Amino acid sequence: MALFSRMAAVREPVKEISDPTSRLTRLGYDPVAFDGKAPPDSLKALFPDVLFQPMGSESFSDALARVDLMIAAVDATKTREVEALCAHLRDNSRRGRVIVFLSHANVEVTRRLVREGAGDVLVAPISEPALAASLERIMATLDRPAIQPPGAAGHVVAMLKAGGGVGATVVAAQVAALVASTGRASRVCLVDLDIQFGMAAMYLDVVGSITMGEVLAAGGSPSEVAFTAELAPHSSGAKVLGAPKEFLPLESISSSLIDGLLEALRRDFDLILLDLPSAWTSWVGRVVREADQLVMVTNLSVPHAHVTQRQLSVLRGQGVDPESVTLVCNRCGGDAPASLSIRAVEAAIGRSFDVTIPEDRKLMSEAVNQGAAISNLRRGSKLEKALRQLIGLISAARIAAAQDAGG
Repeated sequence: MALFSRMAAVREPVKEISDPTSRLTRLGYDPVAFDGKAPPDSLKALFPDVLFQPMGSESFSDALARVDLMIAAVDATKTREVEALCAHLRDNSRRGRVIVFLSHANVEVTRRLVREGAGDVLVAPISEPALAASLERIMATLDRPAIQPPGAAGHVVAMLKAGGGVGATVVAAQVAALVASTGRASRVCLVDLDIQFGMAAMYLDVVGSITMGEVLAAGGSPSEVAFTAELAPHSSGAKVLGAPKEFLPLESISSSLIDGLLEALRRDFDLILLDLPSAWTSWVGRVVREADQLVMVTNLSVPHAHVTQRQLSVLRGQGVDPESVTLVCNRCGGDAPASLSIRAVEAAIGRSFDVTIPEDRKLMSEAVNQGAAISNLRRGSKLEKALRQLIGLISAARIAAAQDAGG
């Protein structure tokens, strides 16, 4: 394969976007739909790329004009309210963008709302899984191409392992698949930099794509590679740059190669997940310094707690505030073997976990064996919710980084 034969296409100038939230899906909601409150945090965690905005005193048409979709609420027994909502739905050109929470529902009103243009009608009380499924279905129809302002760069997340066997690679693979499967704003790439024992491509059953071995063998700078064209996608849409097929020394990678690789990946993708080896090298240090966000994955065990503490100490020595590291404890509780308590490990490490991912060996094994996102196998599992929480923290860091870049 002539790896460097296809160069990145020349991009047309794009009007600069000053609002870092402009690439999020904006969802307006009537607070009445949630008993006068905001949507629950558990729902927001499932949709980290959605900006939930309450409707104010503005008209229905004005509210729908400023958002991508809306949640409205109406009582089927209140004829005037139903008539008003139907008129709004009928007069608005953005059909299918409104989810209606209908209390005291009956078949006649439900059918009428759908006929007038509602994207979905959910009968109160509303279950979170039903609402999540409705939102996902409607958002998949939204035409929201990713717009990259001049000089904008993808968000690089370095995945650190607190020793071997913590499950960092499968966590990274699932995060990539879950983010990409939203089908909205994110172009996602998972890069396996564990060039000796990497398994990221296998976990997502991605074959026939170039690997880090080919990048290393090609010579030249990886900045010349059009990775969006060269990499094979997972069924979710995430692209994967896998580990070499053959065992390679860690010294095969240089800091200059990392610079070129990150330049190309930032150019071609919105979110880049770098799965790092357990060993520290000079180029791993380079990745740590250049990444926008560090995620460290560990387990509930004495050895892993010790390695976590040591790695945080190393990061501190390199000028990284340990509190800025997103700390993930994988395989907690559930059918996991007896282990230390979360509180005991947090005390040993000297800080709290940001995310605790429960053990669900059966579901995760099935996902790995099928190369699938866990949401495709079982929706709303505790495992998925924990991974969505991690995705939410990554999304928040992306927004914060965009705000900082915008001044």
